[in-house]
Formats: sequence, structure tokens, C-alpha cells
Amino acid sequence: MLIAGGCSIASDQAESTEETANEQTSEIKDAANQAAQKQVLNHVAAKTYVNNPQAPETRSLKEVGQTFTDEDGSVTLKAITDYSGTHSIGPVKLTIADIKVMNYSPSPDLIDYFHGYTHSEDNFSYIKLQVTIENTSEQLVDFAPVSVLETNEGEKKDFEDDFYLQNLYGQLQSGETKMGELAFVLEKTDLENLKSIAIHTSDVFDEKKTSLHEGEIVEISF
Repeated sequence: MLIAGGCSIASDQAESTEETANEQTSEIKDAANQAAQKQVLNHVAAKTYVNNPQAPETRSLKEVGQTFTDEDGSVTLKAITDYSGTHSIGPVKLTIADIKVMNYSPSPDLIDYFHGYTHSEDNFSYIKLQVTIENTSEQLVDFAPVSVLETNEGEKKDFEDDFYLQNLYGQLQSGETKMGELAFVLEKTDLENLKSIAIHTSDVFDEKKTSLHEGEIVEISF
């Protein structure tokens, strides 16, 4: 009986050691996968970034309070989230990343451009995000990555409020991928109270405007 008990204890210890090793291996794999995904997103951002003529570039801004100035004006980073995620919406694969909230003072020659977006065109805040949209199907689809963007304070912006105008809405041919950024002026949201946003995508439609798949709501916290 004593020998059997000793074997049982040794067996339990071996199983415990194996479970611990498996847990550590799983944690290492998870960390590696997260790092790999971040590298891919960073690579995509670096490869596809196109300077937007409506606002200064923000890639160098990583910490709240940092400012960047160029010929388009001056931007200050007010909020940032490390969220990055890929969502399969029927045949569309949507990746959202690099979400930042900026305070912006446009250069004098750009102020008129913003008359249609805000009543405070000489200084305002906006939220920007990077998207990658891929049509994985064998047919043409019609899709809007942001049909409505809503802050936790109830301010809503639709796709017509996007002032970056990088042609990220509409039709995608079979296998086509679009990449770029969207930006929306925030006028009714107190940035001190900004905790989250909800991105409502459109449905995925075919060329006859028949819905192929219902849109999704992506919740993102700051």
C-alpha cells in the first residue's frame, strides 16, 4: 500500500508538472500570436500609408499630449487605444486598427474645407481609424466599413461625415482589398469622458443591393 501511495503521489506530481508546462507553452504561443498580429498590422500600416491632404499625418504620435505640425496644420493626440482586430462579416474581412483622437488646428488654407463638417473649423477634435477591407468571395460586393460611428456619449457620425475621403466605401471586386483611413469630427463628445466607441458596419450587399450578410457592431474601449 505504501508503494502504491508513493506511485500515486509521483504520478500526481508528474501530471501537475505537465499541466504547468502546457499552460506556460499556451501562454507563450498566445503572446507570440499577438506579437505576430501586431507586426502584420504595423507592416500593413507602413506599406499602405498615404499622407492625407486634409490633415497632418499622425504616425509619430504614440502618447497622449504629443503634437505634430506640418503644412496642413497642427495636431495633438488626445486619446489612443491599442485595439486592433479582424472581423469576418460574411464574405468581407474587415481589419480595424490605429484608432486615435486628435485635436486639430488646420492651416489657414484648409479652414474653408471644414465648413461643411464643423462650426469650429479653426480648431476641433476628430477621431481617426485605419481599415483594411477584403472581399474574399467570387462575386462583387458593396460594403461600408463604418455606416455609423457612435461614442459612449451618444454622438453619432455616418459615412458621409468622413472627411478623409479615401474611397473606402462601395463596391469591391472579387478578391479586391482596400486599405486606408477614415476620420470624423467630434463636436458633442467631451473627450475627458470618452470611454468607448461603437462602429456599426453596413450589411454586405451584392451588386443588385440584395443583402448577403447582416452588418456587425464593433465595440472599442479607450
